[in-house]
Amino acid sequence: MKIVYISGTEVGIEIYKAIYEAGFEVDTIFTYKLDKKNISGFFDYKKINKNSKIIRVNHINEEYETIKKINPDLIIVGGWQQLLSQEIIDIAKFGAIGFHSSLLPKYRGRAPVNWAIIMGERKTGITMFYLSADADDGDIIAQKEVEILFNDDCNSVYKKCAIAGAELIKNNLSLIAKNKAPRIHNEAKSYPTYPKRTPADGEIDFNRNSLDIYNFIRALTKPYPGAWTYKNGKKIIIWRAEIVMDESRLEKNDLVFNTKDFKIRAIEWKYLQ
Repeated sequence: MKIVYISGTEVGIEIYKAIYEAGFEVDTIFTYKLDKKNISGFFDYKKINKNSKIIRVNHINEEYETIKKINPDLIIVGGWQQLLSQEIIDIAKFGAIGFHSSLLPKYRGRAPVNWAIIMGERKTGITMFYLSADADDGDIIAQKEVEILFNDDCNSVYKKCAIAGAELIKNNLSLIAKNKAPRIHNEAKSYPTYPKRTPADGEIDFNRNSLDIYNFIRALTKPYPGAWTYKNGKKIIIWRAEIVMDESRLEKNDLVFNTKDFKIRAIEWKYLQ
């Protein structure tokens, strides 16, 4: 089975490796150009390439003729910010499959793990599904749940989802090759599509309670732009924080913020001005 793999971020590394562990190979990797390094979680697939051809692109939908010449049996997408056109999906014999770091149809759209943490979820997961030209609404092949622990952040949860996604590849890729993979209807149209988050969305509202703020900070930490506020007239990004349940533990030089209930202590931060 000739496979084209499309990925440009760290989220897709485990899935790429799992394709080989499942007994298949990747003919060609389409990935971002090196000037796209500002994308959160950017990864250069040349570092782990297993003899696949690498093609760097600005937008995957500009590569119709290139993909058509490759004539893949299957297109796999993992860690990519652009929707594939139906024209490209239709090139491959078995279509295109993708991965979304939520239990679809929940948290369809952008930044699914970040949103799940912001919303205080205690679990999420990853969905392997057939792609369509619309966001995250294709038939579901398989899902795997992961826990969101209290000390997790967006980075650690995305890593859990990536490992779970690799397991789904190993369990289902042979079924896809035999045209026997499940096709479970996705109730996507009954659920909201979450928007892309921008750095401006990261301002902390200290009028909220401490748990909400703690979740907000850990949802937006590295490799994302971070949650921010102002302290002593200077903009500050808070990468890690904790809820202070016992104020006797605080020291004189601790960076502390008031909330509706408990205080928040910054553990890792950076002043920008």
